[in-house]
Order: sequence, then structure tokens, then C-alpha cells
Amino acid sequence: MGHRSFIDADGVVWQVWDVHPQLAERRRGARRVPPSRLGPDRRDNRTGVDRRRRMEVRVPVRHGYEQGWLTFDSVVGSKRLAPIPDGWDSLPEDSLLDLWRRGEEAARIRRRLIE
Repeated sequence: MGHRSFIDADGVVWQVWDVHPQLAERRRGARRVPPSRLGPDRRDNRTGVDRRRRMEVRVPVRHGYEQGWLTFDSVVGSKRLAPIPDGWDSLPEDSLLDLWRRGEEAARIRRRLIE
């Protein structure tokens, strides 16, 4: 995971890092192939018990974020940018600011003091 920091025009320090979800749910629907595309004499074997070897919880992520994103975080807010641009961690600071400008505002999760 790469990590950078930069200061915007208002003097706010932003931290930037890349996120690569390992257990993201990439499936958007219940089926990979519609029944009509299986053919008249082909049987759908996926109607029974799940055939995956490991049972694990997959976390749903927004469309377009399945392959990862950049997170921009500061005391004033957070942003995300997907997909992760190649070589982002070696870009000059002005190019990093351009990526930050393209990012979408992200909701901040407020944690309680005991968490």
C-alpha cells in the first residue's frame, strides 16, 4: 500500500493511500449467465448447493470500486477516486492535487469513544 501526503491551496494536509479490497463482492446479480444463453439441452448446475469451496462473507462495494480506489483523508473531509491511476504514488504534487480534485466526497464514519 502506497502512502503520500500533500497540502491543498487552503493549507489543509491530506493523506492519500490506495485501497485494494480483498473480500469485495464483485458479482452484481444472482447469475453469471441468463438461462436463455445456456442452450436448450444444457442444464444449469448452479441451482443447488453453493459450489464455492470456502464460505466467506463478501463485502459489497460501490460499482466501479471493485478493483480498488485512492482514499484522500484530512481533518476537513474525505474523498475517494476509482480506479487507482497507475504510478499515482510517484506523481508530482500538482498531479496529485488534480487527482484529489477529481475524487468524490466520501461519508465519514463517526465512531463512538468506546470503539
